[in-house]
Amino acid sequence: MCAAEASKVERCVREAVGVLAPGRDPRDVRLLLGLSGGADSVALLLALRAARVDVRAVHCNFSLRGGESDRDERFVRELCLRLSVPLEVRRFDTRRYCSQRRLSLEEGCRSLRYDLFREEMARQGCVRVAVAHHADDNAETFLLELMRGAGLRGLKAMLPDNGEVVRPLLGCTRADITAYLESAGETFVVDSTNADSDFSRNFVRNEVMPLLATRWPSAAASIARSAECLREDFMLLLPLIQSTGAKDRLDYSELESSGAPRSLLYYFISTVGGTRHTAGEMLDVWRRGRVGAVWHLDGTDIVSGRRGFEKVAHACFRLPELEIETFAADADVLRQVREPDGNRTLWLGEDPSAFRLRPRRTGDRISPLGMKGSSLVSDIVKDAHFDAAESRGVVVLEHIPTGEIVWVPGLKRSRRHLIDLKSPPATVCRLRLSVKE
Repeated sequence: MCAAEASKVERCVREAVGVLAPGRDPRDVRLLLGLSGGADSVALLLALRAARVDVRAVHCNFSLRGGESDRDERFVRELCLRLSVPLEVRRFDTRRYCSQRRLSLEEGCRSLRYDLFREEMARQGCVRVAVAHHADDNAETFLLELMRGAGLRGLKAMLPDNGEVVRPLLGCTRADITAYLESAGETFVVDSTNADSDFSRNFVRNEVMPLLATRWPSAAASIARSAECLREDFMLLLPLIQSTGAKDRLDYSELESSGAPRSLLYYFISTVGGTRHTAGEMLDVWRRGRVGAVWHLDGTDIVSGRRGFEKVAHACFRLPELEIETFAADADVLRQVREPDGNRTLWLGEDPSAFRLRPRRTGDRISPLGMKGSSLVSDIVKDAHFDAAESRGVVVLEHIPTGEIVWVPGLKRSRRHLIDLKSPPATVCRLRLSVKE
């Protein structure tokens, strides 16, 4: 294999593993690889093995392409057998699943895929699921988000590591991956539906990106770099976003001194279900000098007062305080982590500032620990047989970067963001609720 071709792909993978587990032997890092059999996932498998990572593979047969789906499964089985890589294969009746849940095929495949990933990560003790998205994929995501009218949160595109999914190949192009496989003499399968430009992503990939490349040959790499810059900007602004969302009142003087008052308003209300459209309405009310306007959001009313916009909790609802304590992860503390307590306590091995407590919203879902798939929080509350007042008081803990519900205090804990008890962090945090007096 050409050293330059190997170095690009394998260097990206080694760097990702190094960030994931600094100072540790790669052989002690266990990753679950989503292996489709396509060029990207096969290249990632080879590079992870070259990095000496303990890699396990999982393959989804969605049964959507007849014999071609079965061909992909056979290829993956033979590849993993030849490379001595443990493999889990799951077949799905995807059309039935999507019909029952009123999902598009794209949404259904994603839901099935990631539910399986999370199940296997927990079962096999993997620290992350590795997927083979690369720079061209990120450029496509950027353009799709741009066409949706996304802000900074969407235009940052895919993250290299979101705490659950790691994407080691974001620094590599599709051409880098193809060259890597050619040099390795490794084969792969091709999904015939990739040529169908009726799908939005395929349209961007097959029609838009080649057209841009006729004028700007490095368009994909340039767009990916822009997404990376926006991602870094977003992380830099995240403390401001979080502090703005935590406020009970946003003074008009802050809007006057801000160069982006609508964005400031959006981040003020986004924690209670507000949208950019609502922020635009609020900006118009402020500019007109109106007092007393009200917006009814999730568990909270936003009122335009004399000095600023205020958050007023709905009647009969009080947002509890979140008590956070940090402990050294010694044997006694880890014993407490293992002990069930009716979900009254949540233990985290991550920075608690990446999480926020908020009222539950319509459509909130959680992936309960010990269960497959996801459940509506509303169904969990219904099954608890709460009275009306207790139901209104149910809150959730949300992971801010991903929007995932991690905890419904007293009811359910997500199987995501679990502490790795085999290789725990130096410190862990205990979260509990205390009702405001």
